[in-house]
Amino acid sequence: MKSKHLIILACIVIILGIIYAVQRKGSGSTAPSGARELVPASFSSDGLSDIRFKGKNGVVTLKQTPSGWVVAERYNYPADVAKLREFFIKLCDARIAQELPLTAKQAEELSLTPEKAVTVTMSDRNAKPVHTFLFGSEHTRGGDAAMNNPYGGMSGNGRYIQLADGRNALVQDTFSEVDTATADWLNKEFFQISDPRHAVLKRNGKVEWELETKDGSLALKGAVPADREVDDTKISSLKNAYSWIRFTDVADPKAAAAKTGMDKAPELTLTDSDDLVYTIRPGAGADGKYFLRVSVAWKGAAKRTPPAGEKAEDKAKLDAEFAKTVKERQEKAAKLNKMLGAWTFEVGKDVYDSSAATRDSFLKEKPKKTEEPAKK
Repeated sequence: MKSKHLIILACIVIILGIIYAVQRKGSGSTAPSGARELVPASFSSDGLSDIRFKGKNGVVTLKQTPSGWVVAERYNYPADVAKLREFFIKLCDARIAQELPLTAKQAEELSLTPEKAVTVTMSDRNAKPVHTFLFGSEHTRGGDAAMNNPYGGMSGNGRYIQLADGRNALVQDTFSEVDTATADWLNKEFFQISDPRHAVLKRNGKVEWELETKDGSLALKGAVPADREVDDTKISSLKNAYSWIRFTDVADPKAAAAKTGMDKAPELTLTDSDDLVYTIRPGAGADGKYFLRVSVAWKGAAKRTPPAGEKAEDKAKLDAEFAKTVKERQEKAAKLNKMLGAWTFEVGKDVYDSSAATRDSFLKEKPKKTEEPAKK
């Protein structure tokens, strides 16, 4: 090969190298200039007073109190600690996949500006901000297309983040927790009644209907008109409403009774097979929402009645077991009442309809008998 050709070939290699270097600089380096961790190794949520998520959907502030984490925008109702713990774990475990030297326009396109990002601010016990992040757009899996992304790419899903030190980076985790709506940060631990054995509804202090266990199933108590019969599907609807009940939000504890419908709410009492009595007040709110208040108490027999002829050694053992069961049920009722009693919960319309049902709604018309055609 002539020397002239070698010189041309060398020039081509140099030019290609320059083009590659420029492209790498524009798309972000895989060898970050700073630490790859998002938070220092010494990071601990124990030293925080609060964490604040501010985005286009509003602000959510989770505060750490002596009794645990609470949601400030929901009147300090207990927060979903499992979700928050998952966020902290991700924050500690995540590593920077690429650093991105972005222009102001590029940062805006990736929602890495205070106006578009979800700004997460963590403050210490002195209410001093110690960590602030901007969580921008998500990076979705896309193979070669993702790898050729001018803002940086990788094979998995991730998110563009501006770190506390100002660096812009691509991280291989979507951090979905930062997009959580306020009500979804609430601890959704609730109650359920899977085996009610008695139910009674009072309206204006008077019993409107009562269900009692009969042959192993709940049955409507009282006389039924001759042309009607009990609609078992309505009884099942009441049971189903509380066998897996959920709430969607909580109301302001200081809200007027007229706003939550508690001023006209009937009183529904449900008793389960463990003698836990749930006193429930379902209300139709003025804003078209439905609410519920509940208190819980245990009202079973405190002492066991031994059968005739029971041996002394058997009695001592069975009495001890009975006392243990009573204590467990009393503690369960006390725990539930402490957790639920002070709050008004927003629930679905199906729960309200079943809880505030009239006696007439448990009845249906008897099917009419079809007359047989006369024989010729």
